Amino acid sequence: MPKKIIEALSDVMLRGAKPRAADYKLNDGRGLVLIVKPTGARLWRLRYVFAGKERMLALGEYPDVGLKVARERAAAARDLVAQGTDPVQHKREQVAQRVNAALQTFEVVAEEWIAKKAAAKKKRWTDGHLEQNRQSLRDYVYPRIGKRPIGALTAQDIVQVLTPIEQAGKLETLRRVRQRIGAVFAYAVQTGRRTDNPIRDIGGAFEAPERQHFASIKPADLSAFLTRLDAYQGHPSTKGIIRMILWTASRTGEIRGATWDEFDLDAGKWTVPAERMKKRRPHVVPLPPQAVAMLRELRDVNTDRLAFASPNSIDQMASENVVLQALKKMGYGGKLTGHGLRATVATGLEEMGFPVEIVKAQLSHAKDNLTDAAYLRGVHLERRTTMMRQWADWIDGKPGGKVVKMPARGAA
Repeated sequence: MPKKIIEALSDVMLRGAKPRAADYKLNDGRGLVLIVKPTGARLWRLRYVFAGKERMLALGEYPDVGLKVARERAAAARDLVAQGTDPVQHKREQVAQRVNAALQTFEVVAEEWIAKKAAAKKKRWTDGHLEQNRQSLRDYVYPRIGKRPIGALTAQDIVQVLTPIEQAGKLETLRRVRQRIGAVFAYAVQTGRRTDNPIRDIGGAFEAPERQHFASIKPADLSAFLTRLDAYQGHPSTKGIIRMILWTASRTGEIRGATWDEFDLDAGKWTVPAERMKKRRPHVVPLPPQAVAMLRELRDVNTDRLAFASPNSIDQMASENVVLQALKKMGYGGKLTGHGLRATVATGLEEMGFPVEIVKAQLSHAKDNLTDAAYLRGVHLERRTTMMRQWADWIDGKPGGKVVKMPARGAA
């Protein structure tokens, strides 16, 4: 009996395939069949042999998957078999990869990147810098693309994140957020979540911020500033941070992250650990009596670990914008920053006749040479203590310079 010749299917035959009481098959050849169900569903399947066993691969449902596409999928599956790969297993792995990719959102990868930085044995970031990175992503990036798979994001998505920041005129913020987005994508490439970094494709899409010195005021203008600070109805932590900048010339981030165990109030010293210092070396800060008195009062307000806790939560660090917001409410928006206030202190100390190297030591602008750094920490500490006491006394002589008693933590 001659072998029956199986005719290839056509679109006309497929459209005319009506349901029957039981399943039946329409054969296209080489294992590709269309199974017609009593319900009317028409399912593409490919029969193939792998490792000596017959298997069946689902290729989709007609008419969503037409004849041409079904044949292409069948051909691709046969190629996999020829290469020693089981198409069913390959399909399962692809599904798993898609599910995993959907779970690998920008926020998940970004938080993993930050956690890796925090856990690094050789810490290159201070706790304050870590928090700045996380907070800027939370403020500007997560609300727009945080829940989207990082592998699916494009340069255009990044442009849409950054455009509102540029429109608000926050060019320095834009620069930092753009840099941090790029770092997250670089980490995604390094860990196999992406093959490219789309931050490189936005080129000159945004205006670069002009390099400028931080806004500051002259020491002669401190009288007016101190009067406004005294009248400012801000949270004790916020006012305390500003006064600590004035009394110690420390960086805002160092003050915000200070914990009570770093202070020796009886000795009038504050030791900032190396991991929280920009230079990655511990820094001893002499505390004038005015700062000690303020800290003793503040301890009754912030009773948890953080000396300058967030106004919103006693166990969280105050945000990096807390000083800028306070200065804006005091009428110094665009005229003064925390960094600028440090510069004001430095200028005032130099105008009082203190040697530049002692002022730089107080600001932790020591040379990189370890011997020089040790010298500045040791021999200069006594001179810095005298200097900052005289400076605090000079501030005390200004209107608004004396600290008024702090309100309870619940104050605005």
